[in-house]
Amino acid sequence: MAFSSFSWPFRRRGTGGGGPSKPAAAAAAASSAGEEEEELGVTPQLLDFLRTLSPDTFKSAALQLQGGSAGVDAADLSGWQERHAVLVLSKAKELAKIRYDLCPRHMKDKQFWMIYFLLAKSYTSPYELRAIQRYKVRKMETENGKAKDVITVEVEMQESKCSRDSQMSPGDEESQDS
Repeated sequence: MAFSSFSWPFRRRGTGGGGPSKPAAAAAAASSAGEEEEELGVTPQLLDFLRTLSPDTFKSAALQLQGGSAGVDAADLSGWQERHAVLVLSKAKELAKIRYDLCPRHMKDKQFWMIYFLLAKSYTSPYELRAIQRYKVRKMETENGKAKDVITVEVEMQESKCSRDSQMSPGDEESQDS
């Protein structure tokens, strides 16, 4: 997916309807938001690190990248990186301000995110690797023709058959198998 076609959905979620939210729904939303933050690697340690960054950090990194290797081209962000970028901009207002100050006057958006992921690599890479591993496992499951849900259903069916067989007499099992 090309980064230029990536939309930035900064609207609030769950504000439709106008009525007061129910406590259970609010707790579920907070829980899923916390899980999403954990999955995308937006941790308190990362947010603390982002507070130390400045526009000059990004500018000097851009100069080093240009000087060190002129042929470096900013690649498109992966799906995980795009989701991470949206979440981190909503959580780290400092980073959002830096991005606003730099893009597009001093650098392109692609270059900004390439530098961001280089600077935050030690904080984000374990989470990104975990997401890649999950993706590969899901892909292997679907290639084998058995999605995770199908495997779960088969296990449940097998368990129910075993419990039913244990209740049947030995003569009933032989007629059941044939």
